[in-house]
Amino acid sequence: MTSTFFPVEFIYLLTVYYTGALIVSIVVLLVTIKKNRFEGEYQLYARILDSRTKLQNTDIFTKMAQESSLYIERFKLVDEPQEYYTIISLTDTIEFIYRIHKKKMIDKELWQRWEYHAKGMMTIPKFKKVWDATKKFHTRDFINFMDSL
Repeated sequence: MTSTFFPVEFIYLLTVYYTGALIVSIVVLLVTIKKNRFEGEYQLYARILDSRTKLQNTDIFTKMAQESSLYIERFKLVDEPQEYYTIISLTDTIEFIYRIHKKKMIDKELWQRWEYHAKGMMTIPKFKKVWDATKKFHTRDFINFMDSL
């Protein structure tokens, strides 16, 4: 009797082992896919921010922007359009890092450095003026963070 019971028990244990291994593999695969998706999205967003900054910070764009009442008002907040573009780029970079921080994808100590940097930016009068004029285009969460500094 023992000889027929052992193979069934062995097959049962083997089945449990492989089922468990399959479940663990699926979970690892799903976590990896999710992580890669976030990393891909953030890499793409970083490239978009960089491209936008380079395109806006050209004489061609500035000339076109000066035909817009919206940009004319914003350019009045600074001495020259490049200052405005720089402030917008810095704000977008801080928001980008803030989003990474909220997703727990950045080291806590590195985030503290960026938070301190954001506090410093808010002490610059031109930065603060541009922030106040453009903050409505950011998420409520980020606005609350920046306004708390």
